[in-house]
Amino acid sequence: MDLDRGPDWLGKPLNIQVLRPGSGAPAVAEVVPATSVSPAEFTVPLDVEDAAWVVLRISDPSHPNGQPGPSGHPCNDLGVVYSSPWWLEP
Repeated sequence: MDLDRGPDWLGKPLNIQVLRPGSGAPAVAEVVPATSVSPAEFTVPLDVEDAAWVVLRISDPSHPNGQPGPSGHPCNDLGVVYSSPWWLEP
């Protein structure tokens, strides 16, 4: 994903969250700290037996989520952009 929200966001700290199906709220398989200007490269092992899809969520950790999930959930910060889901096949 390429994210450009103007000069105020240049170098802004962000989180990349790897989401999977969960009970009540998406499960977070991984949170990767990133910035708005640096490409991020990471590997997260995924098992199709655990869940059929995965989504990336980019969030701003400096702002709370207006509709937070369960207390302490990693996605309780402001979601900026989501990828389309990837469907995994066995």
